[in-house]
Amino acid sequence: MSDIVSDVAHRAKETLGIAVPAKPNTRRTATGTRTRRKSSRVVSGPQAAPEGLGAQADVARGFIERLDAISRKLSQLGIHENADTSSVHSASATVVDVPASAEALRNAAEVPVLRRFNIVKPQEKDMCLEMFAPLQAVPGREDLGRVLLETPKVKIPIHFSVYEWLQGQVEEHVLDEVFSIVEEVGNVCPRLTPRVETALQVQVTGGVTESMQQSVLDTFLASILGTATEHMGLDTKIDRNANETSMTSARHRPGYILMINGLLVFKGEEKASGKVRTSAKQLVDKMLPGSVGKNGKLDYLLGYATAGSRILFECIYGDDEMSECSDILNLERVSDRVTLLVILINAMRVARTLYDDKHKQKPAA
Repeated sequence: MSDIVSDVAHRAKETLGIAVPAKPNTRRTATGTRTRRKSSRVVSGPQAAPEGLGAQADVARGFIERLDAISRKLSQLGIHENADTSSVHSASATVVDVPASAEALRNAAEVPVLRRFNIVKPQEKDMCLEMFAPLQAVPGREDLGRVLLETPKVKIPIHFSVYEWLQGQVEEHVLDEVFSIVEEVGNVCPRLTPRVETALQVQVTGGVTESMQQSVLDTFLASILGTATEHMGLDTKIDRNANETSMTSARHRPGYILMINGLLVFKGEEKASGKVRTSAKQLVDKMLPGSVGKNGKLDYLLGYATAGSRILFECIYGDDEMSECSDILNLERVSDRVTLLVILINAMRVARTLYDDKHKQKPAA
């Protein structure tokens, strides 16, 4: 509206022959939150009216002055209107910025985790093929204790929260040799990682039934032996209290069996209580004569025995002949749980080596 009034006044001056300066720039410029309007006042002095137009000039001049006054009033109203509008926009902008800033803070808090956790393509199959690969040769019975405790060829990825929980309960160098941290390597093994984490943190209590003890031990067996069989590409079978005729006498059922191509390669006997070495005797009591040894189906057979939360590994190398190849572990101790995982990894490698040594294909003549 004020622009229209200014234009009318400008044209009236030109019509009456009154000198006017160039039309001023009426665009508004903003400084901070304030808006200003440049004034368009006539800077020249009183103009001499053309001859014969004195009275008309006076009337026109008064009209122009009133138009200028109206224009100034409208300009002042415009300034206040713009100032109020700017303040409204400013307040509105402030409201919009608040959630944006909160979101930025949340994102900033998550950045370190995301940078540390670089997710990569799952490598579980390749890792397991290397982790459970057969040894170059069948180890001697006297070396089994050392072989079963060898550092795994591939570190087991676990989450940092579990790694941190293990600290103080397991020696630092053991943690570094056995585990990697998922958030650093970015590789979550969809089977191995959650199974191992469950085994490490499973609740172990005494005074429960044999079946309950078996369920605890199964978390370890499933995490290592179960995962291995899923990736080896061999005809494997895992079972409990099942008939087994390749090395076990009739009417006897081992507590736990692992078979490759129908041949027993690893077994276990379990008791809810008592002495673990007494429980271990059942490992040979149920064997078929001549199953293992020089002329047997395998050079020797690895097995374990339990009594409550304690577990012992044995090497069966003849009829009623066996030797211990581990210390007695107590699963109530977290450090012994880590040791059990390592032993099971290497026991799988030894079992595969024993099988391959007896059943490897002979070169064609």
